Amino acid sequence: MECVELASHIGTPIEIDVCLPCHVIWFDNMESTSLSPGSVIEMFKRIHAARDDGRNLLKMVVDCPRCATSLKNTTDLAKGGHFSYSRCANGHGRLISFTQFLREKNFIRSLQPFEISALSIKVKQIRCSSCGGPISLETDKACTHCGSAISVLDEAAVEKALAALHAKEVQRTTPDPALMNESLLSAEASAHRARLLQGVPHKQPGPLDWLSTTSSSSGLADLVELGIGAALSALLSD
Repeated sequence: MECVELASHIGTPIEIDVCLPCHVIWFDNMESTSLSPGSVIEMFKRIHAARDDGRNLLKMVVDCPRCATSLKNTTDLAKGGHFSYSRCANGHGRLISFTQFLREKNFIRSLQPFEISALSIKVKQIRCSSCGGPISLETDKACTHCGSAISVLDEAAVEKALAALHAKEVQRTTPDPALMNESLLSAEASAHRARLLQGVPHKQPGPLDWLSTTSSSSGLADLVELGIGAALSALLSD
C-alpha cells in the first residue's frame, strides 16, 4: 500500500494507506471521519487518477493489516444512503473500496431498475466499480462477485458535494468573510458552466445524459469512473 498524507479537520496530518491496484483505502480508527473537506476533494482526484491502473479482484475475506484477524463486512449509513466496508473487530480500522468511499461522502448512488434497463440497450456489460468484476446489464441486478449494487456518479450530488466541500475548506483555512463569499460564488459559477457544457437542464439534471459507451482500460465501462472524469473535467478544470 502507498502511504498518503492528508489533512484533518483541525489541520493536523493524517496518514492513510491506499492500494491503487486493488482500489481500496485503509483507514485507522476514526481517520475517515476526521478528513478535512479539502482532503476529501484530494481523494476524489486521486481516485480519478488511478482509473487506468491495473485492477485486482479482491477476495471475499481480507485480513487486518495490524493484527491479521479476518475483517468483518459492515454496512453503515451516511446522508446519501448505505455504504459498506470491512472493519477490524479489534478496533484497528477499516478497509473500504474507492466506490464505497465515494458513496460514504455522498458522491454516488445506486441505479434504479428502470435506469439499468434503459442503459442495457446501449451497453451490454460494464465493470463493477467496487471489485472490478464484469456485470451483465441484461441479466445481473448487482455484481455477482461482491454483491455491490450497480452505481453511477450522481451529477447533481457531485455539484452539491463539491461546492459544499470547497466552501467548508475555504471556511476552515480562510476566515475572511469576503473571500468565503467569493469562493461560494466561484463554486456556483463552475457548477453552472458544467451544466452548460454538458447540455443538462438546471432543474432536472440527468445522471445518465453524459454517459457514453467509452470503455475503460479493461475493455469494460465503469460508470463511476466515467462520471468522475466528467465531473472533474467540468467542475475542477480551473
